[in-house]
Amino acid sequence: MEEANRCIDATRPWELARAERHGNAAAGERLDAVLSTLVAACRVLAEELRPFIPDAAARIAAQVTSVDGSLPPTTPLFLRLQEATPHA
Repeated sequence: MEEANRCIDATRPWELARAERHGNAAAGERLDAVLSTLVAACRVLAEELRPFIPDAAARIAAQVTSVDGSLPPTTPLFLRLQEATPHA
């Protein structure tokens, strides 16, 4: 995943999205390519994690597997931990 992080740092997809919204078609094409690469990295990550955390790996794989050409809506992979408040 370190490579995926470097890809995000180098390509700055949020800036590509902003440029696409302002009419830059080339930025939109680049954004599509970057996001496709990152989704593919998540698929690999899901496979690599399967022996260690099979349920979470299956949830990751489900979120990066297209259905009719689109990715499904995202859901949190893990529940948020609530910090215990100390009793006075």
